[in-house]
Amino acid sequence: MNHNSDIRNRLFDQFTLTVLEQGWRNVSCANIAIETGVEIKLAFLEYRNRYAYVTELVRRIDRYMLDSYDAEMSDEPARERLFDVMMARFEAMQAHRPLIVALTKATRSDPLLSLHLMALSRLTADWFLDVARISPSGIGGIVRKKGALAAYARTFRVWLKDDSEDLSKTMAALDKLLKQGEAALRRAQKLACALPKMRRRCRSSSRSSNDMTQASSNSSENEARSVDDGALASVPS
Repeated sequence: MNHNSDIRNRLFDQFTLTVLEQGWRNVSCANIAIETGVEIKLAFLEYRNRYAYVTELVRRIDRYMLDSYDAEMSDEPARERLFDVMMARFEAMQAHRPLIVALTKATRSDPLLSLHLMALSRLTADWFLDVARISPSGIGGIVRKKGALAAYARTFRVWLKDDSEDLSKTMAALDKLLKQGEAALRRAQKLACALPKMRRRCRSSSRSSNDMTQASSNSSENEARSVDDGALASVPS
């Protein structure tokens, strides 16, 4: 379906205004269309329910994050790459801070909104690893994905209260969590691979990681570094 960008933007702006002035519980897709002067059937084609507006918010933030990420970070260690990707997202969220704060408060009384945002956050965590070029394969990959989401969630709580212009509090919190996560993942991997039933899987995971790294790297030096860097995004301790 072809979307009308002008109509989508007008509807989204009215959605934002409605949430800020009347609260999430009073959001009505029909009223948003009426206030915007858009035919209800056209508004329905753009946003089928109020949760679709939330999805649009996350999509806009993710797009800004991807546009602003510095591709030259690819030569940096994995933890630095992940830090840069996550900070790009928090910076993107600044433009929508009032709306995000309002929706976050609304999750306390709307379980469906909370679940919807949680599902979207999991997709964002996948993007964190993909853009940062951190392998999602094997046991370590599962832990990295959960760790990225956990680090983001804990840093998000700091961001909500961070009133500094340069997001210094957010940066400090994220840096600390990723450093803790790096150490935690290494401990977890050593413990898991020490178990008899896990040794074969660990060896298989290591071979898969090596194959993936060799296929995507431009030199043997970068290949070796990518294998080591894969363990740098993990669950905060």
